[in-house]
Parts: sequence; structure tokens; C-alpha cells
Amino acid sequence: MASLKSILSTFLMANGTSSPAKHLPLARGCGEVNVLYTGLPGTHNLVAAQGWDVEQVDRKIRKGHQDMINAGYNVRTVLFGPEQNIDDLAREMDGINWGITGVGFGVRGSTLEELIVEFEDILMTFRQKALDSPTVFNYNPDSFLWSIQRRAPLSSDCAGSPGKNLGYVEICQDECQNGEAKL
Repeated sequence: MASLKSILSTFLMANGTSSPAKHLPLARGCGEVNVLYTGLPGTHNLVAAQGWDVEQVDRKIRKGHQDMINAGYNVRTVLFGPEQNIDDLAREMDGINWGITGVGFGVRGSTLEELIVEFEDILMTFRQKALDSPTVFNYNPDSFLWSIQRRAPLSSDCAGSPGKNLGYVEICQDECQNGEAKL
């Protein structure tokens, strides 16, 4: 009669021999991955309400957008608050095959009810518009590139072959400290 230890050992060895490659993302070349990242505009009042320095967050979000492009990704960043209609995000996603989607920490890490609802709406929109694309999350305004490189690595260093800027869109009027809509 087989002991529990030998059955467990056989099970663990069998599982250990399966190919881990099926779980790893396929590396693609420079300019081959379209990234859609969304979240709150850095100057939105709800950024300040969560204790963040809005000028610093705004600067870091813009830098993160450019860092992703410089690393070889084609990037569209769409920033808006819960007062906007989620259809604005859906329209910004039309016409492009998104290789990866991301939601910023200002929405995802919030304890504010309106941002939790926005986070859910964003995820549902991603399911409708980019079902097969992995969705990633940054952990602060400096970690956009880190978040996409884990799930959509590129096959080479793209320092001499940056990606494309597919747009940087802020949908924000009275809710932002600068009071301007940036489209």
C-alpha cells in the first residue's frame, strides 16, 4: 500500500515537470504592444483628498507615460474621474487591438466609494473592449513601466526604437485644480 508521503511526492514531481512556459508571456518586439492605461488625472481633487501631492502625481504620471513609450510600447493614457461617463473610456479604446491594459493606483487603491465604482466600471469596460488583454496595476505613480513589463515583456532593449504616443487624454474640468479640460 502506498504511503501518503509517496503519493504526495509523485503528485508534486508530476506537476513540477509541466512546462512553465505556458504561464509566461510571449516577448514581442519594439512598437508591437499597444498599452491603454487609465486612472485619475494627477490634478484631480480626489487625488488631493487621498493625501497625494497633486503636482508631484501629475508630473510622475506624465513621466510614466513617456517612460513606457521610450521603453518601446505604444501608449494611450486616458485619465478621468468618477464624474465622467465610462463611455468616454470605451470610445478611447475603439479601433485599437490592446495588448495590455492598466489601472492606476489612485483609483484602484482608493477607499472612496465613488472610485471603487469607477474601478469596477473600468474593469467591465476592459472586458468588453480588450477581453484577451491582461490588466495590470501599478503601486504608485512611478511604477507604470514596471507593471506592464511583467505581463508584456519586450524581446529586446528598445532604447533606439521607442514606441508610439497613441495619446495622453485628461478629461477633467471643475474637478481638477487647474480647472481646465485637457483633451
